[in-house]
Amino acid sequence: MILYPDSYLFDDENKLEINSQVIHHQHAWLMSIGDEELDLMFENGWRRAGNIFYRYSFDTHEDIATGGPKKVLPLRIPVNAFTLTKSQSKIWRKNAEFTWNLVSGRPTEAHHRLFLLHRDRFERNAPDSIYDFITTTHESLPTRGLLLDVYDGDALIASSLIDHTSKSLSSIYAMFHPAYRAFSLGVHTMLLEIYAAKQLGITFYYPGFAHHESSFYDYKKRFNALQWLDWKDAVDWLPYERLREKTEKE
Repeated sequence: MILYPDSYLFDDENKLEINSQVIHHQHAWLMSIGDEELDLMFENGWRRAGNIFYRYSFDTHEDIATGGPKKVLPLRIPVNAFTLTKSQSKIWRKNAEFTWNLVSGRPTEAHHRLFLLHRDRFERNAPDSIYDFITTTHESLPTRGLLLDVYDGDALIASSLIDHTSKSLSSIYAMFHPAYRAFSLGVHTMLLEIYAAKQLGITFYYPGFAHHESSFYDYKKRFNALQWLDWKDAVDWLPYERLREKTEKE
């Protein structure tokens, strides 16, 4: 069962109505947070961007494109239950010559250049800065942040910004060089994050939100052992049947 701490982090939710759809949302601005409380937030469907921690029931950014907000789908994967799909195995083998590392630190100039290249993929809602997602003290505040970097030789071609505790690894934001589009680096960095989590003895991997409806984030729904949370009812995480690849047989 999911537990709620006696904390201001779980104060009464706010409500917003758009096109007759009631959207529930909560926010907290934190300078720092301990591992135990951060684990509880992840378990209860929270995410963060910089110092802002949040959870909400519908994504209003999708309103213009679809005519209405899309229902948010918090996702996680129990690390020891994960297995590769056939397409993910193919990506893993294809990218075997790329090197990678997982470090505690702050983004370098190479990360900022990569971010700007990656940002050009977005036709709308493009982020302004890498600091839309993390703080300038990413390695220490408000959480213990990590960088997972992928290299082709000496060139940084992909990177993930990560939160972690001894129990949880949560992907905040991932970016890749558009010249490497054919290598499925968005999926590859997720696979590396799961691999790293297993090596570190971490229990849960949180890939972030997707949507119940079809959306840009459907690639997150193609992983085995997925679970999802309806935090409004807050009963427990439930199994989520992964979205099959187009080439897979039913």
